[in-house]
Amino acid sequence: MRVLNAWVQSQIAHWAMIFGKNEIAADYWLRVAELKPRDPKPYTVAAHCKAELNRPQEAEVLLRKSLEVDPKFSAAWFNLGFLLQKREDHEQALSCFDACIRVDEKMDRAHYGRALSLIALNRQEEAKAALQRTIDLQPMSPYGYYQLASLHHRLGDDKSGIKLVRKLHQFEPQLAVQLQKETGVEAGVVDPFSKYRTQ
Repeated sequence: MRVLNAWVQSQIAHWAMIFGKNEIAADYWLRVAELKPRDPKPYTVAAHCKAELNRPQEAEVLLRKSLEVDPKFSAAWFNLGFLLQKREDHEQALSCFDACIRVDEKMDRAHYGRALSLIALNRQEEAKAALQRTIDLQPMSPYGYYQLASLHHRLGDDKSGIKLVRKLHQFEPQLAVQLQKETGVEAGVVDPFSKYRTQ
């Protein structure tokens, strides 16, 4: 009966999220958490709902509760890192992204988040390695390529930046053109939709 009740509550929570009723969804996810005290996911999803409601402190409390339940729940580590990064607490965010990667080394989003905090902390070489890992794991990660090419440019390595812009152009041509304009690096890419734009 307890399992059935938890399932019903989680279905209500899912539908509330679909309709953008995050307050209701968070309440129901917390009910699920009470019924499934060894499952970290309900706390993590409730935290997401709180974050959507612009209540980051409440979200942080719930994510830490999720990690008390299961210290190896990578989604909670990632989301906590993201929250801390948003408030520019980059050292703590890095700790969370590192913890996430220790649990799930192949989570490309964690490597990307780690890179953004490293850039903010002016640890450029470490950021470069983290971004390279991001695109190794997710070869179609446009913002991984974008950030890495920008970083190469800032470090004075336009040759590597040009290669990345050209690679990005293969699957995100408009972003590649934007990056070429922003950096001033001449990679020879053109916007394939420019002829359809009005002057």
